[in-house]
Formats: sequence, C-alpha cells, structure tokens
Amino acid sequence: MIRLLDAKSRQLPDQAELKRQQGCPYVVISHVWQESEVTFEDMPQFKTISASPTDPQYASALKMIKACDAVLRHEDGRVTHLWLDTVCIDKKNLTEFSTAINSMWRWYRQASACFVYLEDLPSPGVPTLTESKWFLRGWTLQELVAPRNVIFFDRNWNLIGNKESLQQELMDRTKIGVDFLLHRQSISRASISQRMSWSAGRQTTVPEDIAYSLLGLFSVNMPLLYGEGKERAFRRLQEEIMRYSDDHSLFAWKSAMARSLGSGLLAESPDFFQETGDYVHKPNRQNNKPFQLTNKGISIDLYLQQLYPQQLQGAYVASIDCLHGQSHYLGIFLECISEEIQQYRRIRTNELCRVVDVARGQLKSIFVKPPDDI
Repeated sequence: MIRLLDAKSRQLPDQAELKRQQGCPYVVISHVWQESEVTFEDMPQFKTISASPTDPQYASALKMIKACDAVLRHEDGRVTHLWLDTVCIDKKNLTEFSTAINSMWRWYRQASACFVYLEDLPSPGVPTLTESKWFLRGWTLQELVAPRNVIFFDRNWNLIGNKESLQQELMDRTKIGVDFLLHRQSISRASISQRMSWSAGRQTTVPEDIAYSLLGLFSVNMPLLYGEGKERAFRRLQEEIMRYSDDHSLFAWKSAMARSLGSGLLAESPDFFQETGDYVHKPNRQNNKPFQLTNKGISIDLYLQQLYPQQLQGAYVASIDCLHGQSHYLGIFLECISEEIQQYRRIRTNELCRVVDVARGQLKSIFVKPPDDI
C-alpha cells in the first residue's frame, strides 16, 4: 500500500486517509539523498524544522516544500499528492520497507509523472544536465526508465525539460535506447545483458542496494537481506532472473576484476556488464533445455569446442546463445574439473570470444561450479 504526501497540507495520511489515497493520481520525486534528510519519523516536527533555517534538516524541508509547490502547478492542480522516498516509507517497519522496495517499479510506472530534482545543477562542477551525480546513483535508473513522463528540474526548481525533449542527451549519457526510454518498446525486449549494462558504473550507499535497486528492471521479487554483502545480493538477483528467463546474455560478462580462476557463470557486480549493451539473446531450437541452479553448480546445455592442447589443457570455449553482431555467437572460457560428472569452472574471465555458427562444437549437458567462497 503506497503512502502519499498531501502537497497542500504537507502532511502524511492517518490510517483512514491512507486507504482513501489508494488509486488517486500522484507524482513521484526523484532526487539524490543528502546527509540530513527529513524522514518519516521527523514528519510530526516538520513545521518546526521548516521554520528554522539553522536546523540541519532545513534544506531537506525546503526541498520538500518546493516539490509540493511544483506538484500543485502540474496539470493545473489536478494532482495534489506526491511520493517522496525520504518521508513516505517507515523504514523501521521491516515489512513495509521490504514491500516498498519490491513495489517501487510499479509505483513509478503508475505515477502521473516523475519529477527529477537535480540539486547540483547548475554549479561550477556540473555545467550540464548529464554531469549531475544523479546519473551515478543506483536507484535513479528505475526512476528514469519506469515512469512514462519524467520531468527534470534544476536546483532552483526551474524546468529543464522532459524525457522526450532531452532524449538525445539522456541516450548518450545512459546508453539506453530511445525506444526503451520513451516506452515505445517494452523493457522486457531488451536482453538481460543490455539492462545490466545500464546499471554498470552506478553506486549505492548501502552495498546490497546495487542488487535490490534492479528488481523492477528485471520483473523479479526477492527478500531483502541487508548484511549479506553486495556480491551475494547480486548473485541472488541473477539466480532469481534465471527462474524466469532463459536469456544466455546473463552469462555474457567480462571483467579484469573477476576471479581469473574458479569463477562461475554469474557475475560479481553489474560493472562486469559495462561493455554488453549490444549483446542480444538468440534462442536456439536445438538447445531448449532449461538451465537451473543445483548443488553441483548451474546445470546447462552448452556448445563446447576444446582449445588446442598447447593453449591450455582441459580448456574449452563454451558458445552461449547470445549474438554479438549479425552472425557471431559469444563464447566464454571453461575448464573441466571433473570428467565424471561433467563439472566445469569459468576461466579467463577478462575476455569473451566470438564464435561462428559452424564452429560452435558439440552440445553437452554440463555443470558450471560457482566460486568456493560464495
């Protein structure tokens, strides 16, 4: 259940009003958190905070007031509510917090508009829109992609433009195709690796949020386990994606930062997909067996071609059902660690190779072992 802020009274609803709010139009506010934000717990003292320029939270309160004013000017005042993540979620209520994280994509999709407030624009270090730190944050990716109508404002709440008028700048900065940005094409049509590449290079304050902020982008849900660490959270996200998608581009990552020996099929970070924006899934009628997680690793059918013995004993190129260009499949490097059970591990994780169709090798059922320290 979404909790909305009344833009006129600048107050949150009581329980009775909360039920009446469901289904009413609203605007969501996207921004970069500062050190002293007004939160849900601070709202009973909001009038005092907003009247005290020396209060550490005064700047946050002023931001909220300006956001309310901007919402009331939107659509000639027909929208009178907004959703602001700093005050509209009771983060001490773990059930509510988890529900909110798993619902955010839908809430952004259903909003009348998303107002993006760029607090650092203009400033000496940020002369243009796309140099704002807003483009470096993990959570702002869904705030750009999910809503149909995204409107940008500078630090003084002057209108900069919307997603359509700024499409070229946004596309150049984020590498997200304009058809996906403007909802001309469903996000589900973008390959897993394409969507992962949009997240590469972004940061979150809480390590696990780099995974949790991507739930909506991949249409999955999962429990939040803060404290599990960034890598485990991101691995769980990929495992959840595997339950619903047979897209091999999930495995089309590379990174010099990855384990050079003993890596599994899953990446340690979205950053490993930095260069995968043009990889597309290519379904194969001959290879339609589902892949799945087992206690021996990921069970999957892949085309294997052994490398020449002098290059690396027991090493193979595994061709995945993912294209780079019109006619080349992508290959990852595997090493066989058990002939008996056909168990492999990923090696040479800093590179991928291109494989022509006629040289893909033999289709085999194998297990790809995850790293030992996962």
